[in-house]
Amino acid sequence: MNRSRLAAATVTAAMAAAAAVGFAPLAMAAPAMAPSACVTDLQAAQTSNNAAIAADQVNNTAAARTANLSTATSLVAAIGDCAGQVPAVGANVLTASASNAVALVYNLLGASASALGAEQATASALTQALAVAV
Repeated sequence: MNRSRLAAATVTAAMAAAAAVGFAPLAMAAPAMAPSACVTDLQAAQTSNNAAIAADQVNNTAAARTANLSTATSLVAAIGDCAGQVPAVGANVLTASASNAVALVYNLLGASASALGAEQATASALTQALAVAV
């Protein structure tokens, strides 16, 4: 009886070791997926839009304008790179583009408070786009 228990324990230990050795390389070999060009563009737009918000919060329309232009550049790239995504992504990219353009005009006019509202709308659209983009 002791031999059968010992044999069963040995087989169980051997199977556990084989499973650990066999599965561990699979778990470690799986590379992290890089974000798509669409997601990268949206993240760049979000970063520059956040810079515009920060600039407008301290009434620095010149820095905000520069950030708005950077956001616009990223959004133009996103329009192409996000083709093929779910329709919500495209709709939010267009919404973000429109509200960013409004923010740029307000910053050209020196109206930080109004620009800030448009930039917050841009941030909202970008957040929604990033939530569903792959």
